[in-house]
Amino acid sequence: MKFILIALSLTGLSINAGATDFYKEINIRGNWYFKIGDNQEWSKTNFDDSNWKKNYVPSPWEDEGYQGYDGYAWYRQKIEIPSSFKDRRLILELGYIDDVDEVFLNGVKIGQSGSFPPYYSTAYNARRLYEVPLNIVRYDGLNSIAVRVYDSQLGGGIVSGDIRIGASDISISPDINLTGTWNFNTGRNINDSKIQEIIVPGRWENQGFYNYDGYAVYSRTFTIPANSIKNRMVFLAGRIDDFDQLYINGKFIGQTGDYEGREFSNKYTEFRNYFIPEGVLKPGTNTVEIKVYDSTGDGGILEGTIGLISQDNFIKYWRMKRNR
Repeated sequence: MKFILIALSLTGLSINAGATDFYKEINIRGNWYFKIGDNQEWSKTNFDDSNWKKNYVPSPWEDEGYQGYDGYAWYRQKIEIPSSFKDRRLILELGYIDDVDEVFLNGVKIGQSGSFPPYYSTAYNARRLYEVPLNIVRYDGLNSIAVRVYDSQLGGGIVSGDIRIGASDISISPDINLTGTWNFNTGRNINDSKIQEIIVPGRWENQGFYNYDGYAVYSRTFTIPANSIKNRMVFLAGRIDDFDQLYINGKFIGQTGDYEGREFSNKYTEFRNYFIPEGVLKPGTNTVEIKVYDSTGDGGILEGTIGLISQDNFIKYWRMKRNR
């Protein structure tokens, strides 16, 4: 029996583009709850921030009365996301933040730009566009946004740009969602001594690997329910810059682009979708590795839905997309 390995190009929004057009959007500029200091409890959905001050977003916090302050601070806001946004990719846009940030929606970390001390790396010139995992959204209810910021000098905070949540093209909903925290290390193979945590999807330049070009490996484990093994599955690997190879349980599944030869192509524009041969997945714990080579500019698993979807649901998605 032959198995097909494919990489399809999903049309629609590219969140790393210079301009972003949304099907619908919610403007969240305005007064946000704000507090200097640093406490991970402040990321939680039900944290009581009623005694915090309010700062206008976007604006340097120096302009809001915190002149000369360098260090940590948090922003919090609650918004309602209507059910009309369902079945669409959701992007949280936070403009430009000086210098480093990590972002939580309903208590779940969805992105980070730059690196916090002691391995400080600024990302003040990076436009913040964070894909929202749809399984954590509360439609027609309040959703909590928390933004942790570190500023090293001069202006600090959420300083400029569009502040909004946008709904873009039709979303694909994986049966097993792997968006979120992965293990990551530079090099061609997993190296336990070098592993760090990284948010997927997201450029690695914005997560402590500024100006890095070369090979790197993403890895993590996931669980397959026994009743799902009977279904043929497709692995959704998002849009990757530039080339990649996918391994599941140590078995090579497929690749896009010239991973070994590194010959330039436009494969970085394609979203990766790999059909998984029978017998690769097993009930219980499974491992996945995505090996990436980046030649220049942005690197890594940049955007898109990451996870596994049954072949039947994958086909239904494409038929629905064709007919919309």
